[in-house]
Amino acid sequence: MVDKNKILYEMQAEICYALSHPVRLEILDILTSSEKTSSELLEILQIPKANLSQHLTVLKDAGILKTRKEGQFQYVSLAIPKIKDACSLVRTILADRIDGEEKRMSELKKNLTQQTKAPALKALKKKATKKTNG
Repeated sequence: MVDKNKILYEMQAEICYALSHPVRLEILDILTSSEKTSSELLEILQIPKANLSQHLTVLKDAGILKTRKEGQFQYVSLAIPKIKDACSLVRTILADRIDGEEKRMSELKKNLTQQTKAPALKALKKKATKKTNG
């Protein structure tokens, strides 16, 4: 009997691997608006042709992209349009995480500043008290 969960995990791992490079994520982001030719992608990404080819192959092998040939041009588009929703969800989660970290860092800096100022203020008060009493 075929274990569908194992097959799904393997497929998911393949897609996650395909999404594990910033350039491939950028390619997907570019393609969310419309299909592009390989030449257009090269111009936008400013990477060597061989690198683009490797990234496109990984995304096609994972079933995320599809290509079609029209004349001399090869057009690339999303084979799984829902992938943009998945990527958007992950980006939202990460943005929330960054915001949380920034808030935490701000609070730590505030606490550190207060802790640093407290002994200095105490020392100043002590000096002022000595001068008034002395």
